[in-house]
Amino acid sequence: MNLDRLEIFLKIVETGSMGSAAQALALSQPALSRSLKLLEEEVGALLFSRQGRGLVLSAAGRALLPRAKQLLESATLT
Repeated sequence: MNLDRLEIFLKIVETGSMGSAAQALALSQPALSRSLKLLEEEVGALLFSRQGRGLVLSAAGRALLPRAKQLLESATLT
């Protein structure tokens, strides 16, 4: 699992939007969207559902969230 994609996933969760996450990570929104799509393909499920202009974690996103945090935390410790 690509750590950059997990970081993008966590930033979207943290900010609640693709635009804010892209800005915080200094990425274009299309690049961020592509990375999220690749992560979703890798896990085989949609990680967010759209509600109005915002994003809400799906069941798969909620399941991935603690593991993503753990993996990124472990990676920064080494």
